[in-house]
Amino acid sequence: MAAEEPVTRNQKISGANAIMDFGYVTERTIPEMMDRAYAQQFLLEVQDELQLRSLTVPVVMQTFNYYMGSGVIIYDPKRFSTDAAKETLQHELGYRK
Repeated sequence: MAAEEPVTRNQKISGANAIMDFGYVTERTIPEMMDRAYAQQFLLEVQDELQLRSLTVPVVMQTFNYYMGSGVIIYDPKRFSTDAAKETLQHELGYRK
């Protein structure tokens, strides 16, 4: 995927909704997040969408490396600790020890 590919309005809305409903969004929800450059842009777009809704929800993006591969998660640090985000992403991507 090209890094210049824009984040669509539907993806932006889906990401913001996932943050509000679940506290996180992963590349399982938005497969384009596997591209790190896209994930960075997606993070900015989700933050923008949350601000448009007049919400002050902090979101952070982290990449975690597992034995089976790596994954990206964007989450609300008020709802998830770093360890909980790592475990949630591991579960979402189906990585097991």
